[in-house]
Amino acid sequence: MALYRKALQVSALFLLIGFLIGCGKTGSDSRAPRRVDPLLFKSASELTGAMRRGEISSLDLLNRYIENIQANNDRINAVVAMDVTSARARAAEADRALAAGQIWGPLHGLPMTVKDVFEVAGMPATSGDPKLKNYIPQQNAIAVQRLIDAGAIIFGKTNIPYHARDFQSYNPVYGTTHNPWDLSRTPGGSSGGSAAALAAGFTPLELGSDLGGSIRVPSNFCGVFGHKPTFGLVPRYGHIPPMPGRVPPESMHLIPLFVAGPLARSADDLEMALEILMSPDRGLQSDSRPELLPPRKQRFKEYRVAVWFKDSDIGNEIDAGVLAVLQKAAEKLRAAGLKIDEQARPDIHLWESLRLWTNIRDDMMAGAIPIWEGHVEKQKKQQAQWAAFFERFDVLLAPVSPTAAFEHKHRLPITSRRLTINGRSKHYFVNLTWTVMAIVAGLPATVAPVGLTESGLPVGVQIIGDRFEDRTTIDFARGLSEIVGGFEAPPGYLK
Repeated sequence: MALYRKALQVSALFLLIGFLIGCGKTGSDSRAPRRVDPLLFKSASELTGAMRRGEISSLDLLNRYIENIQANNDRINAVVAMDVTSARARAAEADRALAAGQIWGPLHGLPMTVKDVFEVAGMPATSGDPKLKNYIPQQNAIAVQRLIDAGAIIFGKTNIPYHARDFQSYNPVYGTTHNPWDLSRTPGGSSGGSAAALAAGFTPLELGSDLGGSIRVPSNFCGVFGHKPTFGLVPRYGHIPPMPGRVPPESMHLIPLFVAGPLARSADDLEMALEILMSPDRGLQSDSRPELLPPRKQRFKEYRVAVWFKDSDIGNEIDAGVLAVLQKAAEKLRAAGLKIDEQARPDIHLWESLRLWTNIRDDMMAGAIPIWEGHVEKQKKQQAQWAAFFERFDVLLAPVSPTAAFEHKHRLPITSRRLTINGRSKHYFVNLTWTVMAIVAGLPATVAPVGLTESGLPVGVQIIGDRFEDRTTIDFARGLSEIVGGFEAPPGYLK
């Protein structure tokens, strides 16, 4: 472990130098990926089943993931820290326990990584901040501990932007993460390392977080599944930011907007992980929160679906290539017998949600916690408007981002960056257009991959439901995947 940390420090130094002179690697690496064992692209549910049937051991599976990281991570830079020694010891223990008839939980023996905003005992927790490059937590974030209690083996951390504040994943500690589908492009942010690691077969399950799209945008850009839970379901203590020790656990529920949630390669895995992450919180957050409701429909064809892919405001347009993929998915749903309404809208404008999100975020960044009651009242009003909308519809389908994964944009300050959408130059922050409405109202939103653009880049759809109806949005993602196809590995990775 000491040698690994030393090597990591040396690697980080070179990455930092590269970042300072060029703001991270932005050119495409032409080297083809080394082929990956198809087993490593199976879902977490499939892998845990295989381990219980004795088809593979936890230690063998862990070693195969480590071998793939050693073979391909230098191209992608998704996994930025590992504790191999401790992980192998725990995997061997998991194998012995299983042989003795003991099952720790639904994730028994499953190796996995988590986003480098979560504290994991014995591993760095930097949040991309040079001030934290030597910070090694002594205890796990609550969400991480729940995964471990369910049997998971956390063996690595995945890359993010500085303090999780960008739609790309690069920082002066670990450098730039590249999209496995096209190394010249970003995997998204801030859970970009998480999504890239899933797409490249480095991990079967991930824990991310979402303030303005940080689970959903990377899932969209990398062709994986992601779920932003209803606000308040998953505990956030041990997440950075806030800085370590800044906010006591009993006060974390006062921090608005952001949530923790899973990323995976199937809807089944999202559901399994969410059930684990939302287990009883031992009094660290409100004990009076409602339980999740069951899926609204037992038969997929019975879902009432609203589609909001186009907006009357030209400023909210999405790229034609992305729109074509989304519309094709909607047509497949209609052909499968679902009722699709492309005109229905909630009684809320996109700009209203964005303005409220911006005001709350600015107050939060300024330390105004708890947030102003006027903001709370506006949130409640939007929640009521959404509730009225979901009396008529079960889910709303919306874009995640206006574009597919874009080329790295590190050289300009974030406020000067532009995106080209349908030939028009748009501000970089149009990435927030479609994501913040679910955040402001505290709604669940699941992202499922639905196809590729003509240039071969993944596109996902955002499935939004009413509060505490996370099982509905995940269930819809499951049914949708059976129609349009689910996760697929990037070109060149499968043996």
